[in-house]
Amino acid sequence: MSTTQEAEVFFAERGFGQPFELGEKPALIVVDVIVGFTDSSLPMGSDLSFQIEQMNRLLDFVHAHRIPVYFTTIAYDASMSDAGIWAHKMQGLETLVRGTRTVELDARLHVKDEDALLTKKFASAFFGTDLVSRLINDHVDTVLVTGCTTSGCVRATVVDALQYGFKPIVVEDCVGDRWPDSHRVGLFDMRQKYADIVDCNTVLTQLAQRYEHAAKA
Repeated sequence: MSTTQEAEVFFAERGFGQPFELGEKPALIVVDVIVGFTDSSLPMGSDLSFQIEQMNRLLDFVHAHRIPVYFTTIAYDASMSDAGIWAHKMQGLETLVRGTRTVELDARLHVKDEDALLTKKFASAFFGTDLVSRLINDHVDTVLVTGCTTSGCVRATVVDALQYGFKPIVVEDCVGDRWPDSHRVGLFDMRQKYADIVDCNTVLTQLAQRYEHAAKA
């Protein structure tokens, strides 16, 4: 069985995992941090208390510097007719009914009135939403991706961000999953092929340097 270190060497020797680094105009995407995913008593839920604390540190900074923020939720009609075949694969989606508490953003999040809230039906924050046009309108070149789950909706959002030409940076301690192995492998795979993986402290340092420099210019 290969170790993580051996795998890192294997991919690095083949040119995987090259860094994007922070661009000139970032935005923050908070993927599906809703009650249905953060209440561990629910079928789709897990305890993301630590991740939410870290997200709030990031949210406080980006709000102070007027960096665009996009929250997403996932919500369906009671009939589930708008869930397609995905609801057959994951029956827990039936708990995410429009107008119920499960599809509301977790109350612990530091949300501002000016933040965008997009409702989606499938994994990616881009699929079936107007996120691309919003990012273009805000002249965004880099998306900081947070939320849940690492191996699911976060990964799908990262892949689409890359494909649409936005640099994806996953904030490592601001994403979570229902199962540790899914989280770990999801991060490893995204690091090699789709995104930079950076912790919250590093992201905040980079942002502070960028915006302090811009203020002095």
